[in-house]
Amino acid sequence: MEAGSSRDVLQHVEQFWSMLDDLADSDPAAYKTFIQRQLRDAKEQCTPPEPHISLHTKILVPEEKDLFINVCKWNMIPAPQSHADPVPLGAGRLEEVAREADLYKVFDIAYNPVVLKLAEEDATEMDQLIRLAMKYIEETHKVRLCHSYQIANFKLKGSLKRMRDNLKGFQTPSAVVKEERTNGTEASLLHQIKNISVQGSVQGREQEVSHPIRLLNEDSGQRPKRCLIEEISSSEVPEKDLPTPHYELSIVKAETGESKTLELKVELPELTSVSECDLSISTDDVSLEAPGKYKLHLDLPLSVNEEAVTAQFNKVNRTLLVTMPGL
Repeated sequence: MEAGSSRDVLQHVEQFWSMLDDLADSDPAAYKTFIQRQLRDAKEQCTPPEPHISLHTKILVPEEKDLFINVCKWNMIPAPQSHADPVPLGAGRLEEVAREADLYKVFDIAYNPVVLKLAEEDATEMDQLIRLAMKYIEETHKVRLCHSYQIANFKLKGSLKRMRDNLKGFQTPSAVVKEERTNGTEASLLHQIKNISVQGSVQGREQEVSHPIRLLNEDSGQRPKRCLIEEISSSEVPEKDLPTPHYELSIVKAETGESKTLELKVELPELTSVSECDLSISTDDVSLEAPGKYKLHLDLPLSVNEEAVTAQFNKVNRTLLVTMPGL
């Protein structure tokens, strides 16, 4: 460590203790509240990750295999400072599990509890977090996933101990870690003490120091979309990195009888004609590719009659509607 950095740290420590002493003398109630809050925060930070939901999907490349993604909540993962910031995450290793004749992969990923609580109230937010997890797996482990998924009826695939051990060595993006270290504990504590010292205690009640997290746009009352994916400046995108278009897959039940129909709506804003894409459908999956622009592969939740499939492309809103009657 450089001499200048050491002096800065010592100066912060001395300032910190001096302000604590002054606060204890001038406002014992605020001092007590501050210390209790720090102890409570420290206890929360030490809690282990807890299971939230488990997802079932598939690895398609390099080898087809079942994949379970355990989405966990963990206070160790910081919450984004604003909705314009990327969402921090912690991730373990991609592990292979063999149980009798069953062979599958498991991946554990963790978000801050505040992020998951917000997503529980908004299905779109939850879907974005799931897509972010899947994109992270693809980029980190060089695999291609089926982008359709099912939420399992259990919260955790595998044992609780295995999941916690796997997440112990998690990594977050270096920019997030650097920001936390630079602007985090010391500066945050000093800022809190300064605020208490200046504002004092509100007469008749204790004033508690808090770490506000802005969840809503204060002007409009609407929740802005998070920036989850970095833009790629290069005009040439490798085929394996083509973006997945936004889509909706729904099951439509017939008014009479047991027959069902799948409807797939795909938004293709960069296309002007259906001739710019290739659509391939089998009884149990669908693939769509627009060379240099989009790539989509889905495993279908039910078998369809590929001979009766119809597709319509709306040139106005540039949306492709695929109707697939079930068998």
